Amino acid sequence: MPDAEGIKVLVVDDDTSARKLYRRLLEREGYQVGEAENGADALTLVGSFKPRIIVMDAMMPGMDGCDCTRALKWDPATSDIPLIMVSARGETSDVLAGLEAGADEYLTKPIHPKEFLLRVRSVARLVRSRDELLRSNEVRGEQARILSVLLDFSRELAGASSLDEILAETVAVTAMVTCCRRVAVLLPDADGTTLEVAKSTGLDRQTLATLRVPIDDSLAGRVYVSQQPVVINDGDELRAKCADTSSALGGVPMICNILGTDDGVVGVLHISERWESGPFPPSHLAHLDLISSLAAAAIHDCLSRQARDEARDSIVTAMAGMAECRDLETGRHLERVTEFSLLLGEQLKLHPTYGRQITVDYLHDLKRAMPLHDIGKVGVPDGILLKPGRLTPAEWEIMRRHTVLGATTIRTIIARAPGVDYLALAEEVAFGHHEWWDGSGYPRGLREAEIPLSARIAALADVYDALTTRRSYKEAFSHEHATECIVKASGTQFDPAVVEAFLTREAEFRQLAVALGDDPFLETGPSSAPAHVAMQSAATQIGEK
Repeated sequence: MPDAEGIKVLVVDDDTSARKLYRRLLEREGYQVGEAENGADALTLVGSFKPRIIVMDAMMPGMDGCDCTRALKWDPATSDIPLIMVSARGETSDVLAGLEAGADEYLTKPIHPKEFLLRVRSVARLVRSRDELLRSNEVRGEQARILSVLLDFSRELAGASSLDEILAETVAVTAMVTCCRRVAVLLPDADGTTLEVAKSTGLDRQTLATLRVPIDDSLAGRVYVSQQPVVINDGDELRAKCADTSSALGGVPMICNILGTDDGVVGVLHISERWESGPFPPSHLAHLDLISSLAAAAIHDCLSRQARDEARDSIVTAMAGMAECRDLETGRHLERVTEFSLLLGEQLKLHPTYGRQITVDYLHDLKRAMPLHDIGKVGVPDGILLKPGRLTPAEWEIMRRHTVLGATTIRTIIARAPGVDYLALAEEVAFGHHEWWDGSGYPRGLREAEIPLSARIAALADVYDALTTRRSYKEAFSHEHATECIVKASGTQFDPAVVEAFLTREAEFRQLAVALGDDPFLETGPSSAPAHVAMQSAATQIGEK
């Protein structure tokens, strides 16, 4: 019978013949039957047998039916089990006593088999109805939970500032929703021949270090090319379809889903090894499709934005390179000054005054801004920029204009590309990297904190490079002599805090200068020129060229 399927009934009666009668009637209907001959045994058996219905005799030696019923109803683990009490006593007071003890039904002996079965069947239907209601509530609760998770996921993707954040959120939400141990986002490499694990959970370092998934010969690659997801729930099917490196991503059940948009496929989402046994339920597949769609759109937008940013940045940097290339003696100047500035920035991040200002984003922007520090040289005539000797006062005034020209150029770019944070920093650097801490620099004679921190960092990096590189009118200073010049200019040309940061990292300055140098350092000692003359030559003229 449908009502009896999967329903366990515990019969509690000290009369063996009565128990046999109940068993015969109930098993004929399809119920599973357990027996206990008294109340104490019933309390012991209920935990292991886990009945859905209890038939309880009212009168038994030791613990009678009413006492046992009260004990069952008192225990939260058994209080919801429907109980039919059977008794030879049919007086109203007896029935009330049984019902007050917690019985849901009361039958008098001798029982009528048909009535008994109808009562049990009625209770069984109530049990099934309650189970369905609980399942329905659980499903609705789970749906509400998943909906909340997906809404949060959507908001996180909208606010993500990097591809890494998008991938991390995708992996975490996928693992949570599908209850899987292993989740990996695979994106194509630059050559488009291999899928690489861009972000994952549940994969060990060795696997990540050695795993390569060829697009032309792997399950994930076939999914990427065909744009058709694959679900594998059987081990034999896994071995047949995954005789390649994809199997390293986990065992069954396994899903390899596309991360695709209307503009094409951006990658593959690989999920495997559910915490629960059995195949993925349909709800998980539906949720996974939604996650994949949201993630794919976010990844595509991020990569497109990144490609646009890189294209824009390459154009701007190329402009800076063109300006630098006009000076035939500067070599890898832009690269060195950028690396020197990052060393100073990283050290100043530990400074109590500048620590809050120098964030990870600040350093990222500084790295992109530094190559633009001399972009204003584009507007300096060749006759002045390439002059081998000292400049005249008039020529010097024209040379100084490169700071204002550079800031103006970058400001024009900002107007056409608003929201590009590093360009604001680049404007500061271009305009202020020749300002002096004591106010004697140019173009505006700013002093101390009036000079942006980025420009103070650039000033020292620029001069160190000028001092330690060869020019047509000077030899390269040794690192020691350059350090001596910079220390003497602390508090006049340079921010003392920046000089302190330089001294902390000077060994790394030396290493970078050698590694990125156009010529090896002259290690013969200081220049023959006096320190103040060398400093004037390098800081006020060499650095400008």
